[in-house]
Amino acid sequence: MICTVLHLLYIVIHKIMAEPKERTFLMIKPDGVQRGLVGNIIKRFEDKGFKLVAMKFVWPSEELLKQHYSDLATKPFFPGLVKYMSSGPVVPMVR
Repeated sequence: MICTVLHLLYIVIHKIMAEPKERTFLMIKPDGVQRGLVGNIIKRFEDKGFKLVAMKFVWPSEELLKQHYSDLATKPFFPGLVKYMSSGPVVPMVR
C-alpha cells in the first residue's frame, strides 16, 4: 500500500515538474470588455488548446498601469496608453 502511494506521488510530482515553466500573460482591453467579447475571446484561446490558469476582472489604476508598462514610459504614446487602459475594466489572464 505504501509503495503504491509513493509511486502515485512520484508520478504526480514528475508530471508537475514536466509541465512548461514559461507562462504567457494575456489581457482583454477595456473595449473588448465593454463590447462583451470576454467569453468569445476566452473560447478562442481554449479552442486552440490553451489552458488558462488564472483570470481576474479588474479596473486597473493609472499607477498599476505605469508599473506594468514601465518599459514604454519614454515612448510618445505612453500617456495615451495609460489613459486608455485605465478607462474601464480589463481581464488579465495567464496561460
